This record gives sequence, structure tokens and C-alpha cells, in this order.
Amino acid sequence: MSGIGTGSTTSTDPRAAAAELVSQAKAGLEGTPTLAILFATSQYDTEALASSVSELLDGIPMWGGSSSTGVFRDDGWVTSAGGAASLMLIADRPGAAAVVPVGDDAFAAGKKAAEEVMKQLGGAPGALLTLAFMGPEEELLRGIASVAPGVPVVGGSASDHSAEGKFQQIANGHAYTNHFALAAIGGPVGVAFTNGYRPTGKKAIVTKATGRTVFELDGLRAMDVYSAWVARPEAEICGGALVSFSVQYPLLFRQAGIGYSAHPTNSSADGSMDFGAAMRPGMELELAEASVNGLVAEAGNAVYKATLGVEHPKAILLSHCGGRAIALGDRIREIPAEIAHTAGHLPTVGYLAFGEQGCSEPGSPTHADLSLSALVLG
Repeated sequence: MSGIGTGSTTSTDPRAAAAELVSQAKAGLEGTPTLAILFATSQYDTEALASSVSELLDGIPMWGGSSSTGVFRDDGWVTSAGGAASLMLIADRPGAAAVVPVGDDAFAAGKKAAEEVMKQLGGAPGALLTLAFMGPEEELLRGIASVAPGVPVVGGSASDHSAEGKFQQIANGHAYTNHFALAAIGGPVGVAFTNGYRPTGKKAIVTKATGRTVFELDGLRAMDVYSAWVARPEAEICGGALVSFSVQYPLLFRQAGIGYSAHPTNSSADGSMDFGAAMRPGMELELAEASVNGLVAEAGNAVYKATLGVEHPKAILLSHCGGRAIALGDRIREIPAEIAHTAGHLPTVGYLAFGEQGCSEPGSPTHADLSLSALVLG
């Protein structure tokens, strides 16, 4: 018997899928669940899946979101053309979950969500779990930090592999878009936020930028600088080709001496580059690189680092970048074995995120790209 259980399914009917998830996760579970973590690909009627799982669990707090192409569960990568989902039930510590619309004030949304889960939990959480969407992540984290300074954050932004853009957040029996889902979990935890990229020493200062778009580096067209750094003609890697090419050649920005990865996702004819993280004039960006082997190995390293925060690791939650999965292709299936090699065979759930949130140092929640955000329950 264990205080943590997991389940997975590729059943296409949402109600049948929910029954499989709950049955598997409850098998051998000791105690009454206090938090459900649900990830599902967007082929599902996610509202029906979430509500069915919630009904079977008597409405316990629930947190999660959509994942592109598949999900992680224990020692496997679960995927299917018809959909895939994974569930973790936690019964050995307190949990809470809330969801708020983001609207025009992401700071206020992050603050409100944190206030709600802290009130529900009734004590200091071991960690906060984020499920956001692309765009407002930095402000959401700033709002959280204003309410829960020093509390570790683990999570990412919803992903999707279809053209429909179903970037969904799941909370308390329902599925949402353009919302922020936040969970709080008590008890001992270990966290890690890594990317594993190697700096190349090729650096430039952002001299013109707005939001998440960089127009100039060192006063030159951003794509001119990047193209020269990677020794590829702009015509070969520009536009939509940039999102996959740059997975192995991202740009690092530094905070408190720590290198965080920013993913170039597109470029325009004016030479500007769009990123998945906020850019501003004066930032220093450095080209980084990684092999596909390195991308695989870093998943194990991230989880191993998280295990160092607890005496007896019991379960793993992994937010794995969906961009990294583009470069991995079928080798995404190697990730669970890499994790087991470094952390042992533990109950695990995880998903692919389009932007990740975590803490590389205590009390400093950060949004970055092409990263791994790991939580280990102890």
C-alpha cells in the first residue's frame, strides 16, 4: 500500500478513460486522496474527462492541464492517435487547488490564485504547482511571489499538438482556457529547474526589444547575429523553421548568475526574433547548445537534483518542455528510463509544456523555455 497512486489510459471515450485512470490510481492506494493531478492530450473532450474523474473522486481538489502528443506515467511514455491521459492521486499530505481567469492583469490573477490555495491548505505549502498559458507567465509568477515569498514553484504552460489551439488548464473538475490553475501541496518536497545547455561564449546585448520580440542584438538585426553564430544562412532557419532548429541552439539569459533558456520560436522579414520568454533592452543573451543525447540525459539529471531535497523520494512530477520533444522525436520514450536510472522506479506523472516555471534557487520563481521543472515528493 502507498499514499500515492498513478494511472494512465489511451481509451478514447472520456468517461471510460476516467474510469480507467481512477481505478488504476486507486489500486493499492492507502488513505483518502487529497489532491488529483490530471494531464491529457487535447484529442479528448477535456471537460468531460475532468468532470468524470472529479465525480469518481467525490470532487477532491484537482490540478493539471493539456499536453501535446502524450503524457508520462511511471516508467512509460503514453501516447495514442486517439488521446492519452495520466493521473496521480496523493493521499499522504494536504493539497489544494484553485483556478482564476487571467484577463488583463496577470499579476492580480497570480496573487488571487495563491491566496486561494494558501487559504484552502491552511498552512505553509511545500510547493506551488503552476499551469499557465503562453504570454503572461512572468507576471503570474510575480503575483504568486507577492503572496508566498520563498515557496518553491514547479510547473509549466499548457501545450497542444493540434491546430485548434486547445491550450487548457484543468482544475477542480473542469477544463479552462486563458485561465491560471494553481495547486498547493504540503509535506517534504524537492525541486529542480534545469535545461542542461552548454554556453558557447557567443554573447550580445539586446538593443531593441518589445515584449517577447527582439529586433536588434548589438545594434544589428537579431537574425543576422543568430545566423552568424550558428553558421547557417537565414533563409534556411528563418520563419517557422526556427522553432525546431533552435531547440539545440537556444539563447541563455542570466539572473543571479544562473543561465535560463529562451526559445526562439519564429522570425520575421525585418530580422526580428520571437521568443517564449520576456525580452528587454539591456539583457545579455548567449548562444547555447546541446546534443539530442544531452537533451535526454538532462531529464534524469533534473529529477536527480530534485531528489536531493528529500530523504526518502516517493513520487515524481515532471514538466518537460514540448520544444525539447520536437528534437527528441521517438526518443521521448527514453525519458522515463533515464529518470528511473537516476532516481529509481517511483510513481511518476508528467506532461509536455510550452514554457516552464520553476526555481533554480530558493525563493526565485522564474519562467523560461526548453527547460525541465521537477518536483519530488518525499
